[in-house]
Amino acid sequence: MLNTSVMRLSGRTYRLDLTTSASATLLIEESGTNDQTNLVSLLNTGTGVASVEIANASASVVTPTIATTGNAGSYVLPAAMQEPLIIVAPPAPFYIKGISSGTNSLFITPVEVG
Repeated sequence: MLNTSVMRLSGRTYRLDLTTSASATLLIEESGTNDQTNLVSLLNTGTGVASVEIANASASVVTPTIATTGNAGSYVLPAAMQEPLIIVAPPAPFYIKGISSGTNSLFITPVEVG
């Protein structure tokens, strides 16, 4: 028998406009589903690479960096994504910051497994 998990959106989609300077910290909230939101859907629609950092407190979100040769960076999102990337996040509400190698729009949606 197969085990399946259903992922569903658990809050509104937020838009974060990114540039080569780190964005302000953005609060991401679930929409009162009473379920554990601990994933996030990220979709980078711009032409530049984007990087994000996520934390459970505003003061804990480090400034995101784009990886360079020999140096680690933040979570990387490729340019012109056709499908969102879903990664683990702290339980909602959580905070996110982003940066880009160009001018991008990043769409962020909390997700839960149910």
